[in-house]
This record gives sequence, C-alpha cells and structure tokens, in this order.
Amino acid sequence: MKKLLTISFLTLLSACGGKESESTNQKNILENLTFSIDTVVVDAGEDFFNINYGLGTRGLNEDKSLLMFFENDPKKLVQVDLNQLKLVKKTDFEIEGPNGIGSYLTGFEVGPRDQLFMQSYTTMGLFNTEGKKTEDLIIIPEGIEPELAKDYTALFGGAIYDFYTQKIYTQPSFEKAGEYGLFVINPKSKEAQVIPIPEMKLIDDLSGTFETKSGEYTTFFYFGVSRYTTSLPGRLILSGSPMSGLYLFDKKANTIEFKNILHQTVPNVMQVDLVKNPTDEATVKENRRKLNAQLNYQEILWDESRELYWRFGKKTFEGKEKGDPSTYEFYLFAYDKDFNVLGETKLDELETEPRSYFFKEGKLYSYVNVEDKLGFAVFTFNF
Repeated sequence: MKKLLTISFLTLLSACGGKESESTNQKNILENLTFSIDTVVVDAGEDFFNINYGLGTRGLNEDKSLLMFFENDPKKLVQVDLNQLKLVKKTDFEIEGPNGIGSYLTGFEVGPRDQLFMQSYTTMGLFNTEGKKTEDLIIIPEGIEPELAKDYTALFGGAIYDFYTQKIYTQPSFEKAGEYGLFVINPKSKEAQVIPIPEMKLIDDLSGTFETKSGEYTTFFYFGVSRYTTSLPGRLILSGSPMSGLYLFDKKANTIEFKNILHQTVPNVMQVDLVKNPTDEATVKENRRKLNAQLNYQEILWDESRELYWRFGKKTFEGKEKGDPSTYEFYLFAYDKDFNVLGETKLDELETEPRSYFFKEGKLYSYVNVEDKLGFAVFTFNF
C-alpha cells in the first residue's frame, strides 16, 4: 500500500495562491548605488592551493568564519579561515570504498559540529571533517512511484539536506516525477511528502534537448534555464532564472507560499520564442543564445548584517563573429525579509561576473585567482 503524506487542500490554496510581493512606491534604495572593490589573498603558509578548476562545490560554516572546498587529484578537503585569511588545514578524502565520496561532488553543505553533507553520482551521506562517513543517506523512500524511488539520479539530483530537520529536499524533473513538486524525504522513516510547486513548470517549458546517435554513442545537446534551492535556517527558497517570483518553504510547519515579486525596471518573467523540439544542433544553439540574452535571475543571497535578501541578474550577449568574446549586462536587486522589493539597479560599472560569491558581514566576497593564489574580490556596496 502506498504511504503518501500530503498537506491539506486548504493549506495548498493559501500556500500557492500567488501572494504578490509589494513593490511599493517607496524609494529605490539602490538608485544611487556605488561600490568599491578590494582584493584580498589567502595565506597558504608553506602549502599551496590547487585551484585549477576554481572553488567548485564549496560551503560555509554557520558564522561564515570557515570556507570549505575540495581540491582534486588528490581529493582533499580544504579549510580556510575567512577572518584571518589563512589556510587552516587540508584533509585527504577517499574516492571509493566505505568512506568514498565519489570522483565528482554534486552537492556539499557544511553543518554544525563539523558535520558535512556530500553527494556525488555514487554516494550521498553525512561525513565528518576527518573523512569518515557517519551516515549513509541513499534510501528508497516510500509513498512515491516505485520507479522514481529507485532512480537515485532522477530523485536526488540536486538534493539539499537540512541538519536540523534531518530531512532531504529535492525537486525531480517533471519528466521523471510526473508532477512539479518539492519532495520532502525523511531518511530515517523513509517517508516522503510531495508538495506541489506548479510555478516551476516554467523551468521545463524553457528547457529541451536534441540527441544524435553514431553507432553505440549518443550525443546530447541541451538548452535550458537554471533552478535554485537555497537552504537557510528555517526555510527553503525555490527560485529559477526565468522569473522573479519564488517559493518560500517553512521547514518546521511544512507549508509553502509563492511570492510573485514585481520589479519596476526589468521583466519579471522571460518572454522568449523558442523551438521546443529542435531537430538539429544549430537550433539548440539558437535557443540557448536567446535564453542567455534574456534577464536571468541568479540565486538568492541572505545578508544577515542588514537583514536583506540580494540577487544578481545577468544578460549574456554572444560575440558577433565566431571567437569574439561575450559581453554582459549585470543587475542587482534587494528585498526585505518578506521579499518586498527595496531596490533594483543596473550595474554598468561591473564588467566581470562574480564567481562563487557569498555575503559576509555586509560585504560580497567573490572568488578570484590571483596569480594562482586563492583570493577574493570584496565588494562594499554604498547606498
């Protein structure tokens, strides 16, 4: 017998009713925004940082005093003191075996008491900072379609783990799940709760593939937009690059609400004509070009010092001739804790896209490679 936990019909009506975030007629706090950038370099001591591929999947501890990321070949957990800007330690991790983390991490989160959540194509579990697996989280949950429940990649791709609720949150694709839902999974009881998120249909509407076969080999060409799952204390934020609106999920109450955020100076939803079922590579590339040229909203950031949410937006324009570099337009948005729009602006002076960025003490830290040394461009926003 299928065991499915559901939320009540009335709760769904109130949660997904599309509450609008007030744009209000108040002053745009970013209207006269200026910013300065300082570059800082982390001291590696007698060691060095292997950053050929950037920071990759990385995480911060709760007070943002420690940054953790993995070096490859060999696999090492790197801990960096962000207050002192120095290397703390490196720890070897196994790729295979009972404590193996896999060759490529798809998920990484830092929890309390040196707990780590790690996910790859072959493993998902909790580890300590010494490289030992403390709990295996790969399960076959009850209450969902058996075929999906047994498909680890489809169900748990892009999963988020919360160390306090001890639950897994994931958004399988509609193609695999047959519905647009946030799947809340308890790895101990193996129970699953599916919460509808119909607005996320737009992600699939603007995504597609074309494949070619040559003998036994298949090549996939993909176009699409991004989705983001941002985990913060007490809540999840589900958002996507083609729309300003987002879902707020209360982890304790298990309720969800859609915030239909309305900006005044930029589009709130992508309006773009695509060939949904392309039959050649050129059409896929043209779809991709059109999507990149639209305003793509980036992942939500929380600035605890100001109690503001921030979000970048980006437009990418391909060069006119093959080999010409792309050009960009960048935007910045600010919201209060209820996602009312407080500010929006185009960043005409910003030429390079921030990478692996996060807020710490009111400043935006963006990863930079400084002559093969680990560094950060530190943005100070004045408004």
